[in-house]
Amino acid sequence: MAEQKLRLGKARKRAKLATRQARKLLKKHGHTIDPAHSAEITSALEAVDAAVTARDVVAIYDGLKTLDARVGAHLGHLRKSPTREYIESIGLAVGVALLLRAFVIEAFTIPSGSMIPTLAVGDFLFVNKLSYGVRLPFTDKLLVEWSSPERGDVIVFVYPCDPKLDYIKRVVGLPGDVVDVDLRRGFVRVNDKLIEEQDLGLLANPADYSGDEPGHDGAHAAGGFGTCDPHRYFVQLGDQPFATLHCGAVEPGVVHDPDATPADWSNIPDYRRCDYAYTPPPRFPWKVPEGHVFVMGDNRENSADSRFWGFVPMGAIKGKAMFTWLSWDSAASFSRPWEKIRWGRLFRGVHRDVER
Repeated sequence: MAEQKLRLGKARKRAKLATRQARKLLKKHGHTIDPAHSAEITSALEAVDAAVTARDVVAIYDGLKTLDARVGAHLGHLRKSPTREYIESIGLAVGVALLLRAFVIEAFTIPSGSMIPTLAVGDFLFVNKLSYGVRLPFTDKLLVEWSSPERGDVIVFVYPCDPKLDYIKRVVGLPGDVVDVDLRRGFVRVNDKLIEEQDLGLLANPADYSGDEPGHDGAHAAGGFGTCDPHRYFVQLGDQPFATLHCGAVEPGVVHDPDATPADWSNIPDYRRCDYAYTPPPRFPWKVPEGHVFVMGDNRENSADSRFWGFVPMGAIKGKAMFTWLSWDSAASFSRPWEKIRWGRLFRGVHRDVER
């Protein structure tokens, strides 16, 4: 009894597939063949349907044989081969994936420690490319714009000095903002207001972020940063709470001249300086030009960002970071492969509340 049900089930599945394909061909191309031939195919379809209703396995297979012969004789030149259908299915899937990647969502990997402690080296995250609008791929042109970045947003953008590279940083200044940064200590003023930061102490378990203790790279140190034991700081920028990492000070002694005229880098082509060699510009406030944002890495001691090379055009922004879907610790031993994954960082939102 079980074997009979199995045979009937297989026969009905084959009949469903064959009749669906035949009807699709007949609907699309039936007008191109002789009406008598079209009637023969219709008759064969009805015979298969009747056999399925009667649950007659033998009649189903006989009807399928007749249907296949008539479709092959009259519409065979229009019927796709299994290979062609397979290729078309793969092509459709690839096309959909490319469209999604171009306009909707894209994966991004964190290659450096510039966003510690928010993001770790080896984090894999998704970027929402529809956060601010629709960008024409491979260009700086926005097709449609329905919102703008806000202070505190973590964004992925095309690096203005090398279009082949994508960077990820946090938006600190918006168009028209005056941003003043203490290059040695990391504290920031926006529109002459100090962004308050609460010292959370030394970064605990630095290996959880990079596989090694986050130190200074020589280029940054040569640019005027001294060595220090970086502290975590709680920051509230706009509506977004997050943590930064920098040398800091007991008292936020920002070297600030309230009478200084904000510079907009207008004497530098495209508001960027690509030959910076990690050397900060002369000490002055930055005024963010229209159509641009000022960005910084959360690891302010080790981040090449707007402090060095300038502003990010709105059209270069690819999207807003969403969440980490995988975190890979390259320093962990392959002898214990389960330790290569930082399980506690999986599916963590980038714009989440920060533990103090």
